[in-house]
Amino acid sequence: MFGYVKPFKPDLRVCEFDTYKAVYCGLCHQLGSSFGPFSKLTLSYDFAFLSLLQMALDPADPQFSKCRCMANPLKKKVCCTENAAQRFSAGCAMIMAYYKIKDDLRDHGMGRKLRAVLCYPFMARARKKASRTFPQVDAVMAAATRAQQQLEDQHCASIDRAADPTATFLQQVFAQMAQSDAQRRILGRMGYLLGRWIYLIDAFDDLESDLQRGDYNPLALQFGLQKGQPVDWQTIGASITEICNLTVGQLAASYQLLDLYHYQSILDNIIYLGFKHTQGLILDKYKGEN
Repeated sequence: MFGYVKPFKPDLRVCEFDTYKAVYCGLCHQLGSSFGPFSKLTLSYDFAFLSLLQMALDPADPQFSKCRCMANPLKKKVCCTENAAQRFSAGCAMIMAYYKIKDDLRDHGMGRKLRAVLCYPFMARARKKASRTFPQVDAVMAAATRAQQQLEDQHCASIDRAADPTATFLQQVFAQMAQSDAQRRILGRMGYLLGRWIYLIDAFDDLESDLQRGDYNPLALQFGLQKGQPVDWQTIGASITEICNLTVGQLAASYQLLDLYHYQSILDNIIYLGFKHTQGLILDKYKGEN
């Protein structure tokens, strides 16, 4: 995922933010423990959300301890200790990172391709290890990648179709966290809507750079945008905001059906405030460019 799913910090209490940081730091340690120190570069807010949600669904109390951080080895930090949710999120992170590297090898400019070539051997080994533990995640990610490549090769101009592979992937990932059939339906719906939102907001975030590089972007095709031509950012932004708001609204409705044992206030913050704040930051980037 891409780092868009994060809390709105000003509205978190100090204890809530400390807990969130402990989960985030714990996931960082889990990545290092499972896949080596280089894997920590794949850490993102999105996987912290995935881990937090899975722990919230488990009646067992998560455990915390103090550990050292590579960024500041002289001072110990509170971290969430290893558990099933952290292992699952770390595995998903490495599998997704591997397929992202493969995409960079295929699609992007020389700088990204060179970085991808350098990272590929490590990512391939880490993905192989993660896929042994989470074969279903690897299988659905591989299928989503193939579907996405086909749509890009076809120059698909439909936002809905272009977002579907990412949405379907997260639908199946979220469903794997379920402990009952009813919970599986709810989580699957949440995952699909989250994947759709992430794809849409990322497409808008990258629209200007994609136009400059000539890379595929369904928004450019849908709105008939061409490199070097004026862009009505306000109109495009209003359209994307409406679609994203509808998607987040449906996601929130599904989220409300879950029975949570922990961290509801933090998850509420992300669902009801974090998405809106992230959208605002990206939309503000284009203000005044018309």
